[in-house]
Amino acid sequence: MADELLIFEQTIEALFLRALSGRLTPECKARLREAGLDVDQKLRPAYPFESWMTFLRIGAEELFPQEPIAQGTFKLGEAYIEGFRETMLGRAVLSLLRVLGPRRALMRATQNFRAGNNYTESKLRELGPNQFELWMNEVGTYPSFTAGIIHAGLRVAGAQDISVEMSGYDGHACTYRISWKEASVSSGVAGSGDSKAARRSGSIISL
Repeated sequence: MADELLIFEQTIEALFLRALSGRLTPECKARLREAGLDVDQKLRPAYPFESWMTFLRIGAEELFPQEPIAQGTFKLGEAYIEGFRETMLGRAVLSLLRVLGPRRALMRATQNFRAGNNYTESKLRELGPNQFELWMNEVGTYPSFTAGIIHAGLRVAGAQDISVEMSGYDGHACTYRISWKEASVSSGVAGSGDSKAARRSGSIISL
């Protein structure tokens, strides 16, 4: 793993400039700016991981003030995929996921997450048909954010009735128990309008 954990510019862009565009209040922007992220200025090439965790906390607190922090960051993870879809890199990655399907998409977890950072490592263990354990080495303070990304990414890859449960979280690494059913071809799983349906069909168990 890298000595200094970094989040790349495209990750910040996908969430805060794309997915949350028009939803950030002046108060939220001010808090983010104080924490080191000015969404109205050109982004830096990379941001420290700890700063990224602060940005996520602020985003969850400001956008989902009535939700527990785990649920708020989970929703940010789902939103991230929506924003990622609008970037050049995201279009390529998500198009590949649609071709690969859920199982092979999970097998590429390290490569997919490394598109946005310099540190992710993962291990995948198959438990049964459409049932897996995915270990990730560093998910930070909010493992539910990564769970939201996994959930939305599997939806794009053709899964439905998705369950992402967190276990074995030690403050850094986390194991996710993941299961799903295959979606029918006619279900339109890759459309951006499916985000509400995805949230209804998935589940997450908070720590």
